[in-house]
Amino acid sequence: MSTEGALAGLATFDNLNVEYENAYKDNSFKKACVTQLISLLPPGLRVLDVGCGTGIPVSAMLATAGFEVVGTDISPKMVKLAADRVKGSFAVADMLTYEPDGDFAGVLMIFCHLQLEYRDFWSAAYKFAKALQPGGFFALGQMPSDRYVAKEKLDTTGTYVVDDAPFMGEMLPTLMLSAEGQREFFRSMGFEVVWESIDLFQPKNEKCHPEEQQYIIVRRQGDKTVEEPKPTPKDI
Repeated sequence: MSTEGALAGLATFDNLNVEYENAYKDNSFKKACVTQLISLLPPGLRVLDVGCGTGIPVSAMLATAGFEVVGTDISPKMVKLAADRVKGSFAVADMLTYEPDGDFAGVLMIFCHLQLEYRDFWSAAYKFAKALQPGGFFALGQMPSDRYVAKEKLDTTGTYVVDDAPFMGEMLPTLMLSAEGQREFFRSMGFEVVWESIDLFQPKNEKCHPEEQQYIIVRRQGDKTVEEPKPTPKDI
């Protein structure tokens, strides 16, 4: 069932669609993350772009590199744009209720979960991590809390906070993991961090403020069981 956060994301991105694409499509830090993921996998494999938006630039880069792209997004307008312009299979779906069909060599969650509560992000990330093939890679982009919120406001484990952060000229309630919290979230599942970048990005829109962004790529180590990520919602 869709949550309040997921429905808020639908309202936000269905209204913005191309305006959002134009502001963020030339993000060199996002592109560097996708380029790095592409370098880690042979072409032809199946990859999942969660929250694919309009398909630009992430799904388009993956498709151009020869991957079999599966993309999902809660915004019908964005999915139509992606399907019309990018080679792949695109579907309107809430990441919280979407069930992966088969497994994937790569999963990407690039700035698609920021209006969720932690418990919902936890469930989605765990679900998609379990859909990875042995040795597969998971890429995630987010706004690390370190720049925006005092440590005292984070949860008791120091992992995350939901607080206002800038987006398209407005302050929106945003889920932010600390930079180290993001790393430990994946390590607790048994994943290995293989690449990371934290930098300041200025969207191409006069309404937008600069945003600190963290991109991380982790690898599932062989066929080891994917453990529940920590902290679990019940532990907080």
